Amino acid sequence: MADPISVTSGLVTLVAFTLQSTQSLYQVIESFRSHQRTVRELREELGALTGVLQSLQEMTASQNSNLAALKVPLLRCGQACKDFEVLISKYTTHSDGSKTSLRDWAKLRYMGDDIVGFKNMLAGYKATIAIAIGDANMRTAVVTASVLAEYKELISNTKSDLEEHLREIDSKLQKLSAQTDTAKEVPETKRIREERESAQRCLEICVSVSAHIDQVQSASLPNSSSSAETHEQAPFSVAGASSARNATVSALKDCKDTLAGAATHLQTHLEGLNASLGDALSQGAQEGEDHDRIREEVESIKQCLNICAHASEAVQHRTNVVEDVLAEDDAHQVAVATLGDLISVKSVKAGARSAQWLGQMSDASLQQLSKDFIRVASVEPHTKMGTKFERRYGTGHTLGPNGLDNGDTTQ
Repeated sequence: MADPISVTSGLVTLVAFTLQSTQSLYQVIESFRSHQRTVRELREELGALTGVLQSLQEMTASQNSNLAALKVPLLRCGQACKDFEVLISKYTTHSDGSKTSLRDWAKLRYMGDDIVGFKNMLAGYKATIAIAIGDANMRTAVVTASVLAEYKELISNTKSDLEEHLREIDSKLQKLSAQTDTAKEVPETKRIREERESAQRCLEICVSVSAHIDQVQSASLPNSSSSAETHEQAPFSVAGASSARNATVSALKDCKDTLAGAATHLQTHLEGLNASLGDALSQGAQEGEDHDRIREEVESIKQCLNICAHASEAVQHRTNVVEDVLAEDDAHQVAVATLGDLISVKSVKAGARSAQWLGQMSDASLQQLSKDFIRVASVEPHTKMGTKFERRYGTGHTLGPNGLDNGDTTQ
């Protein structure tokens, strides 16, 4: 007999368990062929979650990425899908493959939440897993500035959702604690506590990612008067350095604000779970099961937040600051990125007849620009007189018999 799935199971095993549970629930819901909006949206969310889990499964099978932080969220996500499948079989006895009863679907409650609440919970797990995958890929692959910005927004939104979820769970637990004997905890209380732990894990991930952003934003590279730096943005002139810095700082601020919003949303979700836990307790045995689920969800959310925080920290390392850049007269200075990092340039000075390249471009563009620059520099116009005075105080002039220039007709 195989060992039961738990947080001590291997990551590959947990991914397979969650993927199987998600696909099974999707197939059950699909079999009803319901056109109700809430049911359709849940089916679509399950399909998207399946795609993310498949990507995670491929990554865990081919890479040695450190994704152990996903264990608690994966376990809770898979268990939640299995529990919800059991609820569907219980409350859809009047439904068949050709017609779905609205009354039956309306009865569905998981930890006190309806179908929409369950769908939102799955969305938080999906986003957390996607953030963890993106964090692992970003450490080994080249990314563009646009992809980095989208990744930051995903982290921020996820953190907000998780914090809202955590607040809901806390509220449920508080109500439950006031109504139950702590020495004998019902199954529903256990679920709520586990959900709370999961939500907190997710929040910690988001916080770690956000801290990483702060770290990189405040860090600066050492002075560089003639070295090349690698950062990704369009090439810009000295006059545009200030605007580039402002754009970079603004983008980072927006990302941090979005992360804060995501954390708020997650906290609200936890409060809702806590409220559901209190309501479930007053309903007997079913309340006990919901209590257990909610507690498990709390732990899962905490782990998801940890993943978000860690990913945010990794994003911060992809932003750099270059200060006090000086190019002397007749100098040629290059600070160009061919990767996907952000760059902030401050205090840039250029001497007379100097050339500076600052920003980001592709390898091919950089090579072509270098060739063009060399070609222009080597073909400077000069007068070809072919006289012995050339290279002596200028090109010189050929004088006529009267001491005048050949082209001068005055006497």
